[in-house]
Amino acid sequence: MWANNTTVNFEKEVFPLFEERCIECHQAPQEKNGRLIKPKAGLRMDGVPHLMFGSDDGPVLVPNYPSKSALYNRVNLPSDDDDRMPPKGDPLTFDQKDLLRRWIGQGADFGSWQGATDEIDKLVREDAFAPEKVPEFVTFYLNLGKGIKPVNPDVLERVRKQSGLHIRTIGQGSSLLEARAVTQFEKVTDEKVAALLPLASNLVHLDLRNSAITSSGCTTISKLTSLVHLNLRGSGVEDSGIQQLTTLKNLQNLNVGQTQITPQGLVGLIKLPALVRLNIWESKAITPELVRLAKGRPNLEVIK
Repeated sequence: MWANNTTVNFEKEVFPLFEERCIECHQAPQEKNGRLIKPKAGLRMDGVPHLMFGSDDGPVLVPNYPSKSALYNRVNLPSDDDDRMPPKGDPLTFDQKDLLRRWIGQGADFGSWQGATDEIDKLVREDAFAPEKVPEFVTFYLNLGKGIKPVNPDVLERVRKQSGLHIRTIGQGSSLLEARAVTQFEKVTDEKVAALLPLASNLVHLDLRNSAITSSGCTTISKLTSLVHLNLRGSGVEDSGIQQLTTLKNLQNLNVGQTQITPQGLVGLIKLPALVRLNIWESKAITPELVRLAKGRPNLEVIK
């Protein structure tokens, strides 16, 4: 369980920690006192593509999995371990470590922050970790947003007020949007979610974790056909609602953890061609029947 239900804001909470304790040693090569200082272990933490690419030893960040992320594991090493990070100064506090754990566990969402993007064409691995470029991660949303016009600012502001959700672009200059509940989750109802319909072409991330929406709210969500990520963890959505979401042909990530949803509700969704990750942690969907259904999708990662 998380220490709290608050969505971690990378730019306001995590990045300041990186700036204070990490980036000095993990940034673009620079001259200092006549010497060229390269990032330690080849790891740069001053931009999304560089951080996701990782270090000389491989990837350091695995979204949704703190325990598989070297970035998190190294800050938890004993103070006398040579691999502990950061190597200088006091170890990170319990709260700082828990912040990293929650941020990674919530999907390592960078929000609108991109950071440095120089030399991303050189991010190619010639080792066993990833014999391919990072570009798919970097350019996916750029390609997805092509031809989609930005939402009128007046419309966007009206939807913000009516929905009570935090809505922003997914990156600087992008016409694509994300919407999420960040406080007062119990006030995010089916009626509030219905206010999102004017954003249907632009909305790609929707996070309604721990909200008060029910299966009725899925009628609205089924019309948000640009969705790539949908988080319904801890909500009141049941099988009758989730069954309506087979219209979401672009959906890649779905979180229905801590819900009453069963395998019967997921039959159609598991067949969606774009779906690559399904989180059913602490839900009623964890049954042998779900395992059987998932076998038909060998590329589908089921988190339970």
